[in-house]
Amino acid sequence: MLNTFIVGGGRAGLGLHWPVLRKLRALPDQSGLWSPDPPVVWDVQDIREQALAEGLLPADSLAHAATLADPATTVVHLCTPPADRFATLQELADLGYTRIVVEKPLAVGVAGLEAVDMLARVRGLRLRVVSPWLASSLTEELAELVRYGTSGGAPRELGALRSMSFTQFKPRWTRTLRSDNHTTAFDVELPHSLGVALRLAGDARIVDAALTDMRIGDTVIPRMGGARLTLQHHNGVTTEIASDLTSPIRERRIGLRFDTGHVVGHYPISDVDHHATLTVHDGTGTGTGTGTGGGTASPRILFDDALTSYIDGAYRDYEAGTDRSGGSDDRSDYAIARRVVQLLQEARLLASAQHEGESAPRRPPLTGVSPALRSGADHES
Repeated sequence: MLNTFIVGGGRAGLGLHWPVLRKLRALPDQSGLWSPDPPVVWDVQDIREQALAEGLLPADSLAHAATLADPATTVVHLCTPPADRFATLQELADLGYTRIVVEKPLAVGVAGLEAVDMLARVRGLRLRVVSPWLASSLTEELAELVRYGTSGGAPRELGALRSMSFTQFKPRWTRTLRSDNHTTAFDVELPHSLGVALRLAGDARIVDAALTDMRIGDTVIPRMGGARLTLQHHNGVTTEIASDLTSPIRERRIGLRFDTGHVVGHYPISDVDHHATLTVHDGTGTGTGTGTGGGTASPRILFDDALTSYIDGAYRDYEAGTDRSGGSDDRSDYAIARRVVQLLQEARLLASAQHEGESAPRRPPLTGVSPALRSGADHES
């Protein structure tokens, strides 16, 4: 049986991970997965009152937590900012913890990634990186379409995948003003979509990247307004990702274009509702790739509680001794998270060079819909 130790009592730890864990622990446990011992939480700030109100056992330090939650039978949820991650991981390893679920991103850059890799190998850490979109039922449906040409058990005549597009819009003014945990807009939403792109189309290289500043009156938060990314996958597929953290609307949209059809999906925009939408537009075999030859549209609603599925799967893997922290399997969240860190560092360098080369900040049209996205949006109506 496994207990839980949450490191970091902020938005990720107590706002996202703990509600999911509480829900899972409340379900009938016929497999004996969950320890009856109370979960433990620690934060650099004093959160004792909040922890007790949530039914958690507060620890005074990481070392104190090890006396409350046995490292041999405990899963750690590391929900601290990525800049502090290595030192915390090292201390957890010194205390004997090996099962560790790490919030994204895994590291700030390649140097941090290599340090984490080395620590994991030397200390035998079984790291998982929080990747709910990889456990999403929408992503699973899209993977089936790409690999086998089926959706919901029905065959589709779509042909080969040619391109993908992601729209990730949400207002993030207050959190950006209050916290400097993220240094660029690449680190907020793009790890989700970039991971899905790698899962669906394989490895890729960065061919274009851009960042914009967030402006609130006279206040400017550099490189936190929005981000754009273009990928060229090794199999010829192209991916465009657009994220706007100053948008007045919330949207998490994915579009896939095939030889003779296209697909539009929407991921849940928050933890308020756990449903996704998927619409498959079948072409008529014209071979033009436009998917406008009079094909049929098949909309579906999918239950998609992705974070719950991810955490439940991680605990069951830990209990069964399944190690998904290595290898290059397209289902390995750790392997994908490693590549995401590498690609985002390349994107930051490319975008920063372009940003600094401009005489004045110039904002790309992130709040609109790019031509690649607009072509898919037109078919939604």
